[in-house]
Amino acid sequence: MSYWVEEALRGSYWAGLDWEQKGMSNGQYAIHEEAVAAGRAEERTAGLDKALELADRLVALRCEEQGGAIWSSENWRPPSPAG
Repeated sequence: MSYWVEEALRGSYWAGLDWEQKGMSNGQYAIHEEAVAAGRAEERTAGLDKALELADRLVALRCEEQGGAIWSSENWRPPSPAG
């Protein structure tokens, strides 16, 4: 997941794939979105390198907390709109 978060933060072509094409579960997608949002906020104040470091730590922490977050994606639903 850190790979996809980095791709998103760098704005790569492949970052545009959807969650299913990236092989993510519901839990992994939620972690991905959280890490990308945190990374973008960090990038605004500290630059891309610090954003990547923060996002990588966050992904590792969340994946550890959720045992890899690999449960089924059959009930996937889009995230609620950010406020």
